[in-house]
Amino acid sequence: MSAVNCKTVTSAVLSALGAFLFGLDIGYIAPILECASFKRDVAHITDPKVKISDAVEGFVVGSFSIGCIVTSFPVVSGYFMEEWGRRDSIILGTATFLVGCVVQACANTINTMLAGRFIAGMSIGLLSPVVALYHSEVAPTSARGALSSLYQLMITLGILVASLVDTGLVEKDGGWRWAIGMQVVPAMVLVAGMPLLPRSPRWLVHRGRIEEAREAMLAMRETEEEARRELDEVIASAQKEHAKVKVSSHEYMDHLTTRLIVIGVGLQLLQQLVGMNAFMYFGPRMFGDMGLNENKFQVIINLLNFLMTWPAIFLSDICGRRFLLWTGALAMLVSCLGMGFLGTLVLKTGQDAQEPVQYCMVGLVFTFVAAFAATWGPTVWVYNAEIFPQKHRAWCM
Repeated sequence: MSAVNCKTVTSAVLSALGAFLFGLDIGYIAPILECASFKRDVAHITDPKVKISDAVEGFVVGSFSIGCIVTSFPVVSGYFMEEWGRRDSIILGTATFLVGCVVQACANTINTMLAGRFIAGMSIGLLSPVVALYHSEVAPTSARGALSSLYQLMITLGILVASLVDTGLVEKDGGWRWAIGMQVVPAMVLVAGMPLLPRSPRWLVHRGRIEEAREAMLAMRETEEEARRELDEVIASAQKEHAKVKVSSHEYMDHLTTRLIVIGVGLQLLQQLVGMNAFMYFGPRMFGDMGLNENKFQVIINLLNFLMTWPAIFLSDICGRRFLLWTGALAMLVSCLGMGFLGTLVLKTGQDAQEPVQYCMVGLVFTFVAAFAATWGPTVWVYNAEIFPQKHRAWCM
């Protein structure tokens, strides 16, 4: 791997705070839903032993995902990424996140909490594709896999930090408000820092702003020759695309683009459906049902998730994307089959899980999380950010 310019690394790390915000929002909610002061203040349940109903929990968790769907829809996210640009879209998404944080931290009813979660979800729906796209477009080819993997690494770091903050705050009276409010700090850093970073050179070329693209490329490459060579390649690619018929809505249905969209959507769906979100959102309840310390094991899961994302940063550009996806899917399959077998065995006996079964189940959960973190978690974002042609990229992401 060739040397990577300090400005490029700074741009990738600072913009990855958008992913860190995503991780914070994923990580904080599960313990808060179980804490007594939240149930009293928002759900108006005075008995700490009484749980929030499954339906209400589902709505609180799901409203965030609904918000994500709204702004990640190509008509919405594609418009902002294409017309506003990658950098300004990150700023807009982060400002929206700040609003969602304030609404959640001040919530006194379930409906207000749902609104805050929905607004926060809208911000992440925009930040998710644009941060991954910005990473892929500012990184040199030799380090694109590593720098693009920062997106997932920062999600896992956010989840870990949120779980640690929750551990220290949620048991305190009103501590859940502080746990949510503290998310404002990294969001403010991102809002203040993004205007200082270069715009995406590829986006600038696509918009015909060649001189600005040259300045941005010079700022993010080690040598002037490297910057000139890469910019010439980007310009040549853009000219080749513009020489073709102007993009229209039905052009998305040509054979190649349709195939790429199906592949990209399929990978994103599989990434979400493999089951990782179940451990992130409902981990404490699952570990509690196994007779284990809820918050302790949730923190361990989050720590493992963070640590096992590091190998992807180094392996993505060495082993290739497809190899990581294949090996990760195999490891997760074996883990799921093992958990399913043990769970069925316990149900048939009609007894609580014995200690050896608990250890086996926890081991399989750890294996699943480690496999996901090292492969499917980061690699899907890297792969999808690379496969689409420049003129379609913002809309397809």
